[in-house]
Amino acid sequence: MRKIANRPRILAYLDFSEVVLLATATLIAACALLSPAHAASGLCHNGSQCSLSPAAPGADTEQRLTGFIATLQTSGAGSTARRDTLSSQEYHSFSGVGAVICSVNGKRRMSTAFLVGAFDIGVTVAHTFEDNGVWTRPDDCVYTSTDSLGQIRERIPISYIKTQWETETGAFGEPSKDLAVIRLREPSRYAQRTMPLGKFSGAAAAVLMIGLRTDLESDPLKSKSRGTVYERKGKNLSLSSLTGFIHDMDARSIAAGAPVIDERTGVIIGIHTLSSPGGPDRLVTTRNTMITMNEWLEQTLRTEMQATAKMEATAKEEQAPRP
Repeated sequence: MRKIANRPRILAYLDFSEVVLLATATLIAACALLSPAHAASGLCHNGSQCSLSPAAPGADTEQRLTGFIATLQTSGAGSTARRDTLSSQEYHSFSGVGAVICSVNGKRRMSTAFLVGAFDIGVTVAHTFEDNGVWTRPDDCVYTSTDSLGQIRERIPISYIKTQWETETGAFGEPSKDLAVIRLREPSRYAQRTMPLGKFSGAAAAVLMIGLRTDLESDPLKSKSRGTVYERKGKNLSLSSLTGFIHDMDARSIAAGAPVIDERTGVIIGIHTLSSPGGPDRLVTTRNTMITMNEWLEQTLRTEMQATAKMEATAKEEQAPRP
């Protein structure tokens, strides 16, 4: 079990009962800001964005909610009950979650990734491949998976990486477009299943996150964390205009790119990353954020899956006995 990070000085002089009272009061205050939970079960009809019903909270509510999440994450209240390693059965269920490791300007970079649609297609975050605000060409990229004992089961070279930051003009540095699709040189043989990815409805949801630690050499075990993704409301607000959704899962030391799964449906509704609330265009590490599938990611995955199907059909033709 990981040690809980240092708490703010205000908590250093409180005994246990006072901490419980403080955490309870904070949660009660936050509940007034949150809406009932439900989650999307998959892609919306014809691949269109799901609609978000308008409401009236406004910017002040958004700021108070952001402050609440920051307090919860910093204090670590309840985190030990919501963070754990996976069981052997869960390792089988989430065997399609691994890590992308690359060299960027001679420095090792790592992010969590998950396989989608085919055993040689994965999704992760784009900021793994930039350096000090400049887009780079990563070298020696591999996809790695580990078992329940922390042993490396495979290291598969990555053929290429497509990111929205690189392919779309003006997208670089935008947190909501921090998306990447990877193509493995060969299919994963360790993964037992790929992960279902759907569009997020925008409503609050109870979620589960599966991820790998950034220090993979010393801690190669996957971990899971439970919590809530919170709804964001506003007049004439659409999902496509949002930089992401705040979540309260314990993500300390978890590499960005981890899938965020709706506990009710088992569908991935987003990707964990770190972003700045209302900050500059360039990504700044300040809070836990879930970014969601957009049109670019949906279209890119469909293109890659079609390419996989074509390659499989060609391979079958080549292997078929000739008359």
